[in-house]
Amino acid sequence: MKIVKAEEVHVEEALKLATDEYKSECRQIKQLPEIDVTKQLRELITGLFRNNYGVVAMIEGVMAGYLAFTGPIEGFFGKCTGACSPLGGSAFSGNDRGKLCSKLLAAAMEQLMKEAQVTSFALSRYANDPFVDRSLVLNGFGIRCSDAVMSLNEFKIRETFHGDLTFTELIDDEKRRILDLRYGLVKHLLDSPVFYPTDIRQYMNRFPGEKTRVFAALRADKVIGFLAIQDEGENFISETNSMINICGAFVKEEYRGKHVADDLLSYVCDVCKREGFQYLGVDCETLNPTALRFWGKYFKNYTYSYHRRIDERVIGYEAYLKKEWISHI
Repeated sequence: MKIVKAEEVHVEEALKLATDEYKSECRQIKQLPEIDVTKQLRELITGLFRNNYGVVAMIEGVMAGYLAFTGPIEGFFGKCTGACSPLGGSAFSGNDRGKLCSKLLAAAMEQLMKEAQVTSFALSRYANDPFVDRSLVLNGFGIRCSDAVMSLNEFKIRETFHGDLTFTELIDDEKRRILDLRYGLVKHLLDSPVFYPTDIRQYMNRFPGEKTRVFAALRADKVIGFLAIQDEGENFISETNSMINICGAFVKEEYRGKHVADDLLSYVCDVCKREGFQYLGVDCETLNPTALRFWGKYFKNYTYSYHRRIDERVIGYEAYLKKEWISHI
């Protein structure tokens, strides 16, 4: 095996590996759209390889796998420099994909560490590749979020649990009625075990001209929960025309455990089906047990995003080691 820097000349070989991986995930997750992703993946891989932070593995002149990152990114999951490999930014073939993943990780991380002092690494992978998953975990990566999908054609609209609730879409300035719930969501993500800080100013300033659509659950004209959707998603699959994506949801704490979220989701699914959408996507922090349990009732995971933060003290340590070692000989 020979590991070399990723170049544009490698794009077509990488594309073949990437499309094969998507087809494999579709065979395992029947809710995924079986669409031609060639164009999206070619553009993605070309951009990544032009970024100069990618490596490919060649075996007897044939590409066996690749791994490429965007970056460097300042303030990436902490006060540090980071890099990210999006879904489609890596692909591994053969019967020893775990070993291949480990070797490409070592090469890519070394390059980013030495050239850009990157200490925070994230990458998104398909959820159903146990060999690569195990390799990432053994290389110090942990899962922090996931993408999931629901086939709206298979979702059965039912009678709501609550006859005293009403559901509606909030338009323009009406969206400001959920500001206190959005604050609650930000606070929820900040608490244990998630510990995820959010720029609250961004949440306050995203109304009313944005493209995000907001649906509310009301009791006696009081908003007690919301669910927001938008066209944009977290990866190239979620941005297909047949899919709409959940980008936020929250129910006031005193109404949890009473199926308010279930009723609101059912209402939104009915709206989306009538508008011709075939798939509903959602991404959530796997660190958030409340969200993970709820979405898991209706959606199937098709990606996991992994993250590793390495000790910043390693920067410059090699030079320090040589100096100290020589001084004590």
